Amino acid sequence: MKFALLFVACAACAQDLDSLEKSALAAYAAGDFAGAQQSLGQAWDLAQRLPDSDPKRYEILKLLSRVTSAAGDWAGAENWVELAINWREVNVARDDPKLAGEWTELAALCLREKDFFRAVELLRQAMRSDARVFGEVSSQVADDLSRIALVYMGEKQPQEAAPMLARAIDVREQALGAENPAILSDLDRLAAVRLSLREYDKAELAFRRSLVIRERLLGPNDSGLIESVEGLAYAQFGEKKYDQAEAGYKRLLELWLTATADPAHPMIALTLDKLANFYRETQRWDEGTEAAQKALAVRQLFLANGYWIESAARQEHGDGKVATQYLAAALAALDPMRDAQNHARQAIQAALSDLESGAGNAPKK
Repeated sequence: MKFALLFVACAACAQDLDSLEKSALAAYAAGDFAGAQQSLGQAWDLAQRLPDSDPKRYEILKLLSRVTSAAGDWAGAENWVELAINWREVNVARDDPKLAGEWTELAALCLREKDFFRAVELLRQAMRSDARVFGEVSSQVADDLSRIALVYMGEKQPQEAAPMLARAIDVREQALGAENPAILSDLDRLAAVRLSLREYDKAELAFRRSLVIRERLLGPNDSGLIESVEGLAYAQFGEKKYDQAEAGYKRLLELWLTATADPAHPMIALTLDKLANFYRETQRWDEGTEAAQKALAVRQLFLANGYWIESAARQEHGDGKVATQYLAAALAALDPMRDAQNHARQAIQAALSDLESGAGNAPKK
């Protein structure tokens, strides 16, 4: 009789837990973290009535850690993850391979709280476990090395991050091949770290390798090459390889023109700024001025387009007076001395004349 009552009580507890868990997940998916935490708090109270070894206890702890972390309470999330780790160590095994994932999750929370030392120690613990399970040469170990590097980068210690990233790349190469796309993220980070350390020659090597891999995957004109091309040009600039750097910046400009299909796009202006800076730093003032003037012209067109679009919106809303003011501002943004802006200037002037005479609407760009 006592056993039957206990069985009924456990069954009812399990049903209540399932209901609370569904309610928490629905609230979590809707971004209602407080509601999710409330349901899971009730679920945890019920779960503690279950046997210590019941996997449901672990499941609720993991959900609590997710929801609490999403709510921005990282210290609270740490507590739930630590309880989940304890459950797994006690009820599964202290060398359970899945503990590596738990330590990694806990390290991420430590990183958010800027507890860098503990984050690194946890990640090293995870790496030892992954090395034992998957081998020293494995993607899992490379991932651990990358995460350790990210902690050092977060701690503003690029000199510590660089060797971790170099090791991660080496491990991935051994495991997957020298030009596997999986090494790209680590190569990009390593190149950025080398730049921050002003190790321009080493940065060039990393950017060049990433560019070769991306060109093989994407072709020579894809926007996915932009980061590598820009980094390579900057590294070569730092090395005083001016001819190569200039070619890189010009290629960067072409890539942005192709990617945006808009000569008045802000990124075109920013890239022209880089060219202007390059020329002026290398004592080529006239070419620097020419690039700077082109950048200004792009910004003028971009601003004029913005005013024109707003004028059209105001006109559609029936506010012709303000629409006229915006078109006048668009016209004033352009330089009458720039022949390349003639078409835009004429179109805006025609639209402005129509508005002022009441003959038409401001056209959309």
